[in-house]
Order: sequence, then structure tokens, then C-alpha cells
Amino acid sequence: MANQLKYALFFAILTFFTGCRNEDEGKLTFEMLQAEKTVRLSNEEQSPLCSVSLKMASATKESGEAGKRINEAVVYRFFNQEDMSIQGAMDRFTEGYTMSYKSNMLPLYNEDRGDTTKRSWYEFHYIINSTTEQTSRRTLAYLATIDYSEGHANSIHQLIPLNFYSETGKEIGIKDIFVSGYETQLPPLLLKALMEKTESENLSQLKEKGYLDQVDIYVPENFIVGDNTITFIYNPSEIASLELGTIELILTFAQLQKFVKPAFIKSVQ
Repeated sequence: MANQLKYALFFAILTFFTGCRNEDEGKLTFEMLQAEKTVRLSNEEQSPLCSVSLKMASATKESGEAGKRINEAVVYRFFNQEDMSIQGAMDRFTEGYTMSYKSNMLPLYNEDRGDTTKRSWYEFHYIINSTTEQTSRRTLAYLATIDYSEGHANSIHQLIPLNFYSETGKEIGIKDIFVSGYETQLPPLLLKALMEKTESENLSQLKEKGYLDQVDIYVPENFIVGDNTITFIYNPSEIASLELGTIELILTFAQLQKFVKPAFIKSVQ
């Protein structure tokens, strides 16, 4: 009887601690981090400025190994760094960008200082804002919008998504999704989707509307994995004139059936 009580107590304790350990297993949580800096190019009161503003999501320690993998991928993709936290990478980038601005642009500005029409050439900014989104039961998207200008008449705007398995933090690359040869097999589907989106009947009409005037359609590097879809993202000026902005083409797994690896579909559903 004493042994039975020992075993019962042992299993009760084991069940309690197992339940506590598994309650948040695979649960990802994020915190927002920030790095900002503005510097003057010269000592003049009306000196051109360089402003950097980075606001990025970082997986917390409570997210475990999955969160650590996500953070490492984010640091490598946006800052080309390894073995560094997101905050550390943001701080290093902010310092490096503003220092490079002053050292590279000040000699040029000194030559143009007397010409006030050229002041805008020396106005720089670099902005990143990011969010995370649970895009399916097993996948998460890290969505970063980047806006920067280095003396351009127009800012450069980009949406850069990274896709991850929520449970493991493993990044999902395009070659993890599609079978070999997708580069030549998918463009016809994407072209059809673009024509439907723009209500165009042929390539000529697309070009008249500002699409594919200088380039043929292709499979973009940027995409978002959904429950039953993949959203292909073309940033401004990639396949259309700048004023048309970001182009998103959504294809379902059913449409992509011949080209998607069965193992991938199984892994996200």
C-alpha cells in the first residue's frame, strides 16, 4: 500500500510539472526594440541631417530556441551580422550609418555649400519598422518595412518579409517550398494573376498601365506563407512604375499544386 501511494504521488508530481512545462511550449512572444540617432552634416544651423530610426520586434527569452533562431535570422538578413542580439545589431548599424554619412558626404557638401539648391542632395534618412504576424497555424511572418533616402528625389520603400515555422523558429526559404525548376514554371501563373489583378487582357495592356515595361515577370525573393496561400511581393519599381507602389500577387496551394513540395504543404497544415 505504501508503494502504491509513492507511485501515485510520483505520477501526480510528474503530471503537474509536465503540464506546467508544456503550457507555453512553442509559444513565441516579442518585444519592441528601438535605436534612433540624428546627426548634422556640418556645424551650420541649417545643416543637412541624417536620421536613423529603427523599431524592430525581437523574440523574448521566454520564446526559447525558436525565438533565438528567429532573432539570429533577422540580424543576419537586415544587418549582415552574426552572434549579436537585435538590439546590438541595431545600435551598431545606427552608429555606423551616421558616421559613414559624415565622413563620406561632408567633403562633397563643402564643395557645394554655396549652392542652396543642392542642399537636398545631402538629406539622408533610414527607417525600419517591423511587426510579426501568425500567418497560419504553424507559420509566422516577420514583416519589416524599410524606407530610406540618400539624397534621392523619392524615398525608397520596401517590404521585406521573413517566414518561420512557429514551433522551431526555422526559416522558410523559397527552395523549401517549390520543386526544382520553379523559376521557369511559376512566371506564367504570376503573369495570369497580375492580369487578373489589373483587369488586363494581355501584355500590351499591362505595359500601358505601367507594368512590365522594362522587365519580364519573375518569381520574387519576397513572399508570405499563409494558411492555404503564398503572397508574392514585388516592391516599388521592380515590375511596375514607382507610383504603382508595392504589388502583391496571391496564389493558392491549389493553383500551385504542381510546383509545391508535398512535404511543405504537410508541414504548414
